[in-house]
Amino acid sequence: MKKNLKIILEYKEKRDLTEKELDKYVKEVYINFGRYMTEFFTIPKLTYEKVKKKVIVENIEILDLALKKGKGVIALTAHIGNWELAGVITSILGYRISAIVIPYMTPKITEIYRRIRERKKVEIIFTGSNPKDFIRFKRENKILAILGDRVFTEKGVIVDFMGKKAIFPRGPSTLAIKLKTEFITGFLVRENDKYKLFFEKIDYPPENLNEEEKIDFLLSQSVKKIEKVILKYPTQWLSFQDIWVE
Repeated sequence: MKKNLKIILEYKEKRDLTEKELDKYVKEVYINFGRYMTEFFTIPKLTYEKVKKKVIVENIEILDLALKKGKGVIALTAHIGNWELAGVITSILGYRISAIVIPYMTPKITEIYRRIRERKKVEIIFTGSNPKDFIRFKRENKILAILGDRVFTEKGVIVDFMGKKAIFPRGPSTLAIKLKTEFITGFLVRENDKYKLFFEKIDYPPENLNEEEKIDFLLSQSVKKIEKVILKYPTQWLSFQDIWVE
């Protein structure tokens, strides 16, 4: 995690950071991780009234326009702010949403997390599930939330990220192109004493490209969106995995 922060912040500030500066940022990350965990276990108490009071929602019309096309929406997100709350809040606001998640190390913990999510009507699809579960969202015109900043079950591909080479999953872009579904980003971050839930459109590839080129194009656009958000909220990126290619 310290390595991740060093790469991000030095890329952002165009200078070398001292160890003292870096340690300060590391502390902020752990504080934000503690907030994330606390917030997750208070999800059952989250209501529509609390959402309206505590959450600033931006560009939700991007999500509405995508859903109006009637072929489902893939909402790409990242391990930033509180991605768990992003799905729950979207559900509380009246949208039908499924989320692809990786099972935890023990079945009991996995079940606890599943129950908390599903109490707020977020359907959980575990990695390794029947492939039909991953494509049902299109037929039902739902939102499928996918984390796009960490490789879980696939090999991953090398992309340009923060001025270096990093490994990112190709799966979300592949799914969007093969299913010909809508593809947007959605993030939830903290700003002062409130949350901000916001959506952005991802440019679709030109029609003259072949399928593989379209997937690569979409992946490139996705990485840029994730990079932009992380640069703005670096200590809210709670990814502790080393994704960089030496």
